[in-house]
Amino acid sequence: MRPLRILTGWLAATAIVFGGAAVAQEGGGQPTRPAADPQATRLANDVSYQILSPFCPGKSLAMCPSPAAAEVRRDIMEMAKSGMDKDAIKGAVIEEYGEEFRLVEPPWADNVGLLGALAGGLGLAFLAVVIISRRRATPAGDQGAEPTPPPAVGLAETGDQVDDEGDPDESYLSKLREQYRD
Repeated sequence: MRPLRILTGWLAATAIVFGGAAVAQEGGGQPTRPAADPQATRLANDVSYQILSPFCPGKSLAMCPSPAAAEVRRDIMEMAKSGMDKDAIKGAVIEEYGEEFRLVEPPWADNVGLLGALAGGLGLAFLAVVIISRRRATPAGDQGAEPTPPPAVGLAETGDQVDDEGDPDESYLSKLREQYRD
């Protein structure tokens, strides 16, 4: 009796898996959306980006997450599918929600001050880099002078004797040199 239950369970599981796959392949009884017209979709997106949202201040209609904005975007899509051109759709939407939602580019003169400040800042930064790099290239006090080797290097090469009474380090070094020579 037990093997019969196991076999029945396996058959039921197989029917569920394969039956679900067949239903999913057919669409599962859910209505399918008709294919969107690519030109209408492109036109609706363009218009949505060119109109300020009445529901999200400072954002375009396309960027507004409001459900009311989604409804307006659907209306724009319907107008685009019906064959209206971009200007007619924008005019209809702005007529319905008001002129203050028209997206207007700021005049170029508004950005002149910003561009001037940016150019001035870049010029000052370049000047600072030039000044700092010149200061590091020639240390203060040694302008044009060749560096002189330390005295110990010159003595080791020539073999001259050093006056040992002034510097205790030189005295120690002299003793080491004498021991090395011997």
